[in-house]
Amino acid sequence: MTDEELRGELARLRRREQQRQRGSSLALIDIDLQGRISTWNGQAERMFGWTAAEIVGQSFAVLVSAADGALIRANLPAVLRGERLQQRSSNLRKDGSTVRCEWHQFMVFDERGAPEVIACEARDVTAEDRLQRRQALMQALADNSPLGIFAKGPDGRHLYANAAFADSLGRAPEEVVGTDDFALFDPEVAADLRRNDEQIAAGGRAMSREDEGVGAYAGRTFWTLKFPLKDESGAVVAICGIIQDVSERRRAELAREELLAELSSPLIPLADGVLAMPLIGAIDAGRAERIVEALLAGVTAQRARTVILDVTGVREIDARVAEMLLRAARAVRLLGAEAVLTGVSPEVAATLVALGVDMHGLVTLASLRAGIERARRR
Repeated sequence: MTDEELRGELARLRRREQQRQRGSSLALIDIDLQGRISTWNGQAERMFGWTAAEIVGQSFAVLVSAADGALIRANLPAVLRGERLQQRSSNLRKDGSTVRCEWHQFMVFDERGAPEVIACEARDVTAEDRLQRRQALMQALADNSPLGIFAKGPDGRHLYANAAFADSLGRAPEEVVGTDDFALFDPEVAADLRRNDEQIAAGGRAMSREDEGVGAYAGRTFWTLKFPLKDESGAVVAICGIIQDVSERRRAELAREELLAELSSPLIPLADGVLAMPLIGAIDAGRAERIVEALLAGVTAQRARTVILDVTGVREIDARVAEMLLRAARAVRLLGAEAVLTGVSPEVAATLVALGVDMHGLVTLASLRAGIERARRR
C-alpha cells in the first residue's frame, strides 16, 4: 500500500470513528494520563450540558460529585493496570444539577503497549435508578405487608407470594411460587378462583369479593381484591391480588348487628303481665319483622296481658309502618294480650288518617304514662 493509499485509509478510519462518536447513544469521553478530557462527543454534550469547546482540556473532576469522587479515585489504579471497570456514580452537569450515570472505563494502549488514554462510555441511568428504587420500595412493602399479596401468570401459576399469603396456606413463599390454585386448594375452590381470574382478565378491571372459607378454612371469611396487570400493548400478563382474613371483623359486625337489633326493639317489663316497647327512629321492613318477632316471643315467654307500643320517638310513619303496627296488634291479640299504641304525635296521627289506616282493634293513647295506667287498671 502506497503512502497516499495509507493516508486515505487513515482518513476514512478517522471519519468513520467521528461518525460513530457523533451517532452513539453513549457519552464517549477520553481522558489523558493527566486526567484532562481530550474527547467529547455529542451525547456527552446532551447529557452534561458542556460543548466540546467548553470542556476539552478541563480536568475530569469537573464532572465528579463530591459524594462519588472517592469511589472514582479508588478505582483509577485498576483502570491504569488495564482492567475494564463498570460502575455507577452521580455526576455533575453544567447547570449544577446531577445525573446518575453508568460508566464503562478501560485503558487504551498505543502500538508500543504504553498507556495512552482512558476511554469512558457513560449512559444516563437516572430514570432507571429511580425506577429500581421505587420497585425496591414496593417490593419491601409487599414482602412485609400484613395482608396477603400474590400475583399469578396467564397460566394460573403464582409468580409472587408474600410471607403473609404463604403463611395463610401453611407454606413458605418459595413453595407457593410456581404452583397453581389446584395445588393449594380443594378442587372446587381452585376452579372457582380460576373462573374469577378469567373474568377479571376478560373485563380488564379490578374486582373485590368476600368468601366464606370451606374445608380447612371453614368458619373463616376472606376479603379479596384482584386486578389485572397489563403490558404496554394492553395484554394481561398477570392477575394480582390482595387478600385479608376478615373473620374476626365479620364476627364483631354480626355481634354488633345483633346488639343493635336488640336495642332497636327493646322489650321492657313494666309490671307483672305488662310489657313496653319504645320505638325510636326509622322503621324499615327488616326492623318491622324483628319488632313483631320480639313482641310475640316476649308475650309468650312472660305471659303478658298488655303490650304497650310507644311511638313517641317515631316522627314519620308510612303505610308500611302502619301495616306493621296493625300486624303486631293482631298477633298480640291472638296470644290473648292487648296491644296499646301510645305517644302518637299530631303529625303521625294526620298521616294515619291520610293513609286511611284502619286502626280497629288497636287502642291508642296520648302518652306512655296513660298506657301504663290502663294496664294497671286491667
